[in-house]
Amino acid sequence: MIRAAIFDLDGTLVDSLPGIARGLNRALESHGHPPHPEDRIRTFIGDGSWVLAQRGLGDGASEAEIEEIEAAFVHEYAETWREGTHLYPGIRELLEDLHRGGLPLAVLSNKPHRFTVEIVDTLFDWVPIDATLGQREGIPRKPDPTGALQIAGQLALPPEVVAFVGDSTIDFETATAAGMQPLLVSWGFHSAEQLTATAAPLVHSCRELRKCLPTPDPAG
Repeated sequence: MIRAAIFDLDGTLVDSLPGIARGLNRALESHGHPPHPEDRIRTFIGDGSWVLAQRGLGDGASEAEIEEIEAAFVHEYAETWREGTHLYPGIRELLEDLHRGGLPLAVLSNKPHRFTVEIVDTLFDWVPIDATLGQREGIPRKPDPTGALQIAGQLALPPEVVAFVGDSTIDFETATAAGMQPLLVSWGFHSAEQLTATAAPLVHSCRELRKCLPTPDPAG
């Protein structure tokens, strides 16, 4: 019985690729590095801003260079996320339906905590989100289960009754490490080939996802 759902943010609830791509390319170009097309930046996303900067620079970049681009990206992204981040079709109806059914909702992202909170507070102010956690100093990023287990603790629920919904193999690994129930969506940043290689159910629409998330109140 599922008693709560934790959602990944980028690629699961929101299409954030345009904002991330603009922010990263502005950061790269401002320091004399070539930009990348959106389709390539799509493959950079999921492991946090430091790894995003590292992948943007390519092989051979020094740690100092990566930190420089990461800082520039954070500065640029403060502006670009607002014009380049949108809910996927059906997400609003899905979350409203889950909330009406009494299912606690949470968000866990490898995006810096500041931006995770800003996006959730701005784009999801129409539904209660019981916990929102992004990447913070001293907390390992996904697939380490620390953040997911912290949310389960906040909800006072054992991990095995919590669904973890994401769009990547990282999310599958996080759910597995935390002892949660993984669900993967096909509309995000990882390919269907990568996702079907996992043992998680793969869903292709919000309607299909809703069927995988039974709520305490069946009328919800």
